[in-house]
Amino acid sequence: MGVPVAKRLRKQRDFEEVRKGGFRSLCGPFIFQCRRLPAGSGAGRRIGVIASRRVGNAVKRNRGKRLMRELFRLHEDCLPESVDVVVVLRSGYDRFAFTELESRFCKACAAVFDA
Repeated sequence: MGVPVAKRLRKQRDFEEVRKGGFRSLCGPFIFQCRRLPAGSGAGRRIGVIASRRVGNAVKRNRGKRLMRELFRLHEDCLPESVDVVVVLRSGYDRFAFTELESRFCKACAAVFDA
């Protein structure tokens, strides 16, 4: 199934804007960064995942990206209407079970409303 291309951050400028002016939450195996957009922007919810070489080899990085996009797909309703999310994977994310990653992702999504 996956996340459609329209719901992904693709441009470097978009990633930088979220990283500069957004809400940041350290979640252990990943860093959750989020930036609310103006209500009338019509951008919807979008995600971008960053996995540097420190995370591991290409197989491990790609698996981590797929996991984060799947978590976004399953729980995007927990986020505000117009929001950009950047998830930065950290080394050792693979030591956590999917359910643990899911609970941390949901807590980070809930924290967006408080920020």
